[in-house]
Amino acid sequence: MRSKSPRARFLAAGITAALTMAACGSDDANSIDNESLTTNAPTAESRSTNPPTDETLATQAPAVEATPADAGYAYASNVDGHRLVVKDICEVKELLDAETVDYDAINALYTEGKNSVKGDGFRTLGGFASGEGKKHGLAEFYAVPAPINDFVSSAIAGTGLFAGATDDVRAQGIEKGFQNQIMVAWVVHELNSAVSKAEEGNFDIAEGAVHNWDEGWAFYAGAEPGCSPHGTADKRGENFGTLTDDGSSVANAAILAAMVSGRDALLESDVEGAKAASADVIRNVVVTYSQAAIRYATKIQADVAEGDDAAATKHIAEGRAFWRVIEAYVTPAGADRDTMNAIYSLEGTPGANGGGDAVRVALQPAWDTFGITDADIGTLG
Repeated sequence: MRSKSPRARFLAAGITAALTMAACGSDDANSIDNESLTTNAPTAESRSTNPPTDETLATQAPAVEATPADAGYAYASNVDGHRLVVKDICEVKELLDAETVDYDAINALYTEGKNSVKGDGFRTLGGFASGEGKKHGLAEFYAVPAPINDFVSSAIAGTGLFAGATDDVRAQGIEKGFQNQIMVAWVVHELNSAVSKAEEGNFDIAEGAVHNWDEGWAFYAGAEPGCSPHGTADKRGENFGTLTDDGSSVANAAILAAMVSGRDALLESDVEGAKAASADVIRNVVVTYSQAAIRYATKIQADVAEGDDAAATKHIAEGRAFWRVIEAYVTPAGADRDTMNAIYSLEGTPGANGGGDAVRVALQPAWDTFGITDADIGTLG
């Protein structure tokens, strides 16, 4: 088992900071504020997973009609609408489970939205995916304006990467693209926006750094955690034996602790504490989607051994969608991107470029950079 060295933690934090500087925006799927924070990291004692009481929040900031807690996180600000975006994903999942997939209905949910009211309209998953100039660093990494929209739109339309693909294959691009690529990108965007606002001294509870931080949890878990990245993390924790006593994944528990720590740091105008918490969130996101990448590469090889090419192709699409969640974050940290893309290529021979063991080798340098150990990843059951 590898230990989590101070150097590894420093490098991981540096990658997070670099992504923040590279991207440069707020919620809204269509707009983002460029604002930011300053101070020392909170003590270990202050990094509690226990949400603050209403009285504690009231003493730290002006009164605000805060949204009730989701999945153990007590919001400091109002994110009533933001937390409902994941309900659109739940409805997309239902459409994908139908005997005949209604791609027009899926596209309407994607482009028009339904559950998250914003002004006279709705926040949309399509707005999130196609928004330019956001603080998740993906446009810079892929050198295209809206790489997530390119991926999921082609899955919806059956074009590009998904031209000629079966419904099963397209469904993986849609579902995993919506639930994981879009939502994780927006978690990263909101945390970076929170840090940016804090660095500029904008700690306004209603619209400043703390509000963006709260939006991060609304997109990571929200009103329906099972349809969000939170739900994916719990499934992967179960697959790899990395669950807490209460049945949550260890990664989710760590992300919750980091989100609480970061929220509290921002309530105390502590920039460095928020930066450290953001790096912890990214680290544990990498854990979850590394597990996913290992699992589906392993499935591909099992499918090939059984002569089931259709299942193998489906699992390639599923694994590719999961891999793309962290591709932009682990590649600068040393991951072998070429190997990963070869394993998850929808062209060529399924399984020819390696399985779960090859994924572990390809991701190992990034794990070392982030201070991720074998115990963090666990063992696929």
